[in-house]
Amino acid sequence: MNEAVADCRNCVFFKLHDTHEYLGYCINLKEVVVLSGERRPCPQFKEVTLDDLRRVLSSEGFLYCVTCGAYIYTLEELEKHWRRHVVVSSFADDVAGEESPTAD
Repeated sequence: MNEAVADCRNCVFFKLHDTHEYLGYCINLKEVVVLSGERRPCPQFKEVTLDDLRRVLSSEGFLYCVTCGAYIYTLEELEKHWRRHVVVSSFADDVAGEESPTAD
C-alpha cells in the first residue's frame, strides 16, 4: 500500500471535521477522533474509490476537496480533483454544538 494512500482521509469510513481539515471522525471506531495525517490507519481501512465518490456525488449532490478547499458538484470536477487531491464525501456534523460559542 502506498504511504500517501494510507492517510485516513482516503478511507470510506472517515468523516472530515467541518472546521479543522486535519481532524476527523471514524464511523467504524465509535467516538474516536482521528488525526488525518496518520499514516498507520486501522485494520478496517478501506480506500475510497472513484466509484464510491461518484455514488455519493449522485446521492448527496456534492463532495469536498480538502486540498483546494473547494466543493465539487459535477463528475467533471471530481475527475480533475480525485487523483491528486484529498476528496471527502462527508463531514462530522455532530461537533457543531461543542464548538459553537455560548451566550449569557
